[in-house]
Amino acid sequence: MRFKERNKKILTLLIFFLTIFSDSCAEASSRKHISKSNIIPAEVSFYEQVLPTLAGKSVVLVTNPSGIGRYPEKILKEFKDKKVKIKHLIGLEHGFLGLEEDFSKSPVTVDETFQLPIYHIYKVKNAEIPAILKGADAVVFDVADMGMRCYTYLSVLKRLMDNLPEPNIRFIVLDHPNPAMYLGARGEGIQKKFLNFAGEFPSLFFTGMTIGEAAAFYNGEYLSNKVKLDIVSPENLKRGFDWEREGIPWSTPSPNLPMLDSARNYLGLVLLEGVNVSVGRGTQAPFVYFGAPWMNEPDQIIPELNEDSKGDYYYQSVYFKPTFGPFKEQICRGLRLTIVNKKYDPLKMSYNLMTILKKHYKDFKWRQYPDGTHNIDFLWGTERMRESIDAGKTYEEFKAGYSESESSTNKMIQKYLLY
Repeated sequence: MRFKERNKKILTLLIFFLTIFSDSCAEASSRKHISKSNIIPAEVSFYEQVLPTLAGKSVVLVTNPSGIGRYPEKILKEFKDKKVKIKHLIGLEHGFLGLEEDFSKSPVTVDETFQLPIYHIYKVKNAEIPAILKGADAVVFDVADMGMRCYTYLSVLKRLMDNLPEPNIRFIVLDHPNPAMYLGARGEGIQKKFLNFAGEFPSLFFTGMTIGEAAAFYNGEYLSNKVKLDIVSPENLKRGFDWEREGIPWSTPSPNLPMLDSARNYLGLVLLEGVNVSVGRGTQAPFVYFGAPWMNEPDQIIPELNEDSKGDYYYQSVYFKPTFGPFKEQICRGLRLTIVNKKYDPLKMSYNLMTILKKHYKDFKWRQYPDGTHNIDFLWGTERMRESIDAGKTYEEFKAGYSESESSTNKMIQKYLLY
C-alpha cells in the first residue's frame, strides 16, 4: 500500500514538473529574442549605406525615440564622422524625446541635445515650411507610426512633402512595420470640412500601409512623383509577420503607447476619444483602461461586451484616477481591455462598445467642441459613425455604407506595397 502511495506521489510530481516545463517552453517559444530576429531595422542600412552618400551635405532631421532618435549620441557621432551637417530638426507632436503630452506653445525652440533649432510643424504655417527646408540637401524622416490617419506623424510627412522648396532635395524615409498592417485599408476617407492635424493625410481611417509605403502612395497619387523619394526598408519584413515570434522590438512612438499591448488596444480605443470618457491617459495603463466617474457598475455590461467579442478580447472592471486629461484627479470606474486575438477587428470592437455604452448609460455623450462640432467626426472623417450609432444601426449596416470604398482603395494601394 505504501509502495503504491509513493508511486502515486512520484507520478503526481512528475506530471507537475512536466506541465511546468511544457508551459515554460510554450512561453519561451512565443517570443523570439531580438538577437535572433531575421528582420533587420532600416536604421542599419541607413547608417551603413545611405548616410555615407550624404557626405558634405546638409540635412533636416525628423525623428524621435521610435527611430534613430532613440540614440542621439550615435546620430551626433555618425553624422560627424560622415561629414554630414544637421541644419536643424523638425518637431513632431510629442517632441524630440517623445515625452511631451502637450503641443509646444512656440513654433521654434532649441533642442538641448543637439543645440539646434527644432521647428514644430503643427505651429508653423504651410507657407513658412519652404523657408525652413531651404538650403537642405536632404530631409531624413525616421519615425514609426500606427498605420492610422489620426496619428499625426502622417500629417507631418504630408506637410513636408508638400512644401519642399526644390525638386532635387532628397526625401529619405526610414520605414517601419506598424500594428495595423494586418487590417489593410479600412474605414472611410476624410471629408474636407473635417480636415485637421490629426486627420490630414488622404487615406482611409486605417491606411493599410507602412509610413514608407504611405510616402510612396502620396508621392505617386497626389504629387506626380515630383519628390525625390528614397525609402530605406527593413530587411526580411513581410506582411503577416508576428511581432513576438519575429523578435521585433517595440520602440515607443508616443508617451501613451509604451507597450505593444497599448498600441494594439489603441487601434480601437482611440475612437473613444470622441466620447466623454477617459482612455487611460495619465494612468499606468493608457489605452488599456477606459471609463468615467459616471460609469457606475461596469461589471453589469461585461457579459454583453464579452459575448460580442467572440473570444477576440475581454473586459474586466477597474478603478483608476488620471493625473492629466479628461477627469484629471477624479476617481473613474471603468473597464480594462485585453486583446486575445492579435488580428481582431478594432472597428467592430469600438463601434459596438460605444453602442453598448450609449444604451446603458444616460450620461454617455459625444464630445463636442465649443462651436458644436463633434470630436468623433474629425477622428473618423465623416458624421456617419456617430449618426449610425445614434440611429441604432448594427455594425454590419454601418460597414456596408463604405465597403465599396474599402475595396477600391485596397486595390489602388497595391502597387505601393513593399512587403
